[in-house]
Amino acid sequence: MTDLHVMFAIDDRYAGGAAVVAHSIRQGLRDRGTPVVFHVVDCDLSPDRRAEVQERLGRAGDVEFYQIPDRLSLRIPSMWLSDAALARLHISSVIPASVPRVLYLDADVLVLEDLTELYGQDLRGSALGAVLNGFAPDRSLQITAEGARQVQTGAVPPGHFNSGVLLIDMNRWRDEGITERAVEMHRKYGSDTTHFDQDILNHIFAGRWTPMAEKWNKLIEHPVHGKFGAGRLDQLTRREGIIHYIGAVKPWHDEFPDNALRRLYREYASVPA
Repeated sequence: MTDLHVMFAIDDRYAGGAAVVAHSIRQGLRDRGTPVVFHVVDCDLSPDRRAEVQERLGRAGDVEFYQIPDRLSLRIPSMWLSDAALARLHISSVIPASVPRVLYLDADVLVLEDLTELYGQDLRGSALGAVLNGFAPDRSLQITAEGARQVQTGAVPPGHFNSGVLLIDMNRWRDEGITERAVEMHRKYGSDTTHFDQDILNHIFAGRWTPMAEKWNKLIEHPVHGKFGAGRLDQLTRREGIIHYIGAVKPWHDEFPDNALRRLYREYASVPA
């Protein structure tokens, strides 16, 4: 039986979220005996929160913690992102060489079906599988002698992906020196990027990443349909794929409306693993 390797990068703000994601993964597995290994990048977790993560994720699988010396930091402030958002760029400095494939997940998602279906997908020779960002599929990062800037056009097909769910072939990632290239890019252009790691990874993988079905990263915010899943609640809460609670207001915040998306999150957050 193949182990399912999942990576989180979290600080205190997202420790509880990671525990809910881990529980949703375990609940979705058809074969409850599937081994799951959680690779957790500790982005300055307090001792109490680290102990909580160890205990709660440990109910759903094995837990390995890592810390990254000289970890990248954000150049501009963000309402809901922290330096932890950049830790995925360091992934080859974290994941052991014996692990051939990793699924990176943001800690503000819910997994609603068997994750082994996603984990086993054919990456068709690419180092990276992701889901097209349907809200801004043509977004790109333009780099000139003066610096970098994000524009809403120019993406090489298949387009601009969201970096909250990433299926990674670790051998190819290492062979292509992705971590080294990404770290260098951030140090050069980090203050020019709007979506930080996402801009950088899209630039590096332009035209050579493998698209996965939309259901594997269902974004709740949409500039046309509205916030908090307005107009799409049936699609978003269907028991398939992965819901991604993007935006500054998360389902564990009081400001999140009491709709089907919040009630679904509470269902997984309130049941012990």
